[in-house]
Amino acid sequence: MTRRFENKRRPFISLPRHKRGDAFIKMKGEIKREAAQYGGMFTSPLILDESRNSQSFDFYFLGLDKFTIWNATITTASVALENAAHNLAYKQTFEMLTPEEWEAECRVEFIPADRCTKTGKILTYQMLEREQKRYDQFEGVTFFEQIDKLEAQIIAESPPLIYEFFQTDLSYSYGIGLNIVLDAETINRKVMEQSIIRFRELGEKNWQAINPVKFEEKQDGNV
Repeated sequence: MTRRFENKRRPFISLPRHKRGDAFIKMKGEIKREAAQYGGMFTSPLILDESRNSQSFDFYFLGLDKFTIWNATITTASVALENAAHNLAYKQTFEMLTPEEWEAECRVEFIPADRCTKTGKILTYQMLEREQKRYDQFEGVTFFEQIDKLEAQIIAESPPLIYEFFQTDLSYSYGIGLNIVLDAETINRKVMEQSIIRFRELGEKNWQAINPVKFEEKQDGNV
């Protein structure tokens, strides 16, 4: 989301109270102006198209203390599962490479793409395309093909546990970061409104469900 990480700016939470209050009032007006599009509880730099099967969305909403803006990203549990499996697959694939193989895999080369006709000075470069190496330890597939293969295997045989949660992040330069994972089929306005209500009822703090999401029941059509 825009206005999230700006290294030269201090975290929003460390700003003087009056500056946070000014930002709160400005955001309140923005949410009000865009109520016809987003419903009046939040706003977003993104276009909300409920005809699409959106699995994640970035949005802003107001805190209850009148000095907090929540800079939120909401994701479905299904996407959280895919991300977790991908991270595990990447780690396992990386560990199967030697340091020399990993260095070669990460190597990026550029070639001149455009020169000034008068001076001959290189103006732009383009990345050199290289053939992806196939590894014996991956049974003849490339690094990224191995990641995809392991990811599918992890999800099918030993999927990581995924929990619904609200996780705050105080490092954001605009608002306070909030990562949300919910057990929902798609992300739409109703789901986001429900997540805001739920977060407020919990006291606007970190939370994780006791029980993991049951993906097997979803696949069987029992939920």
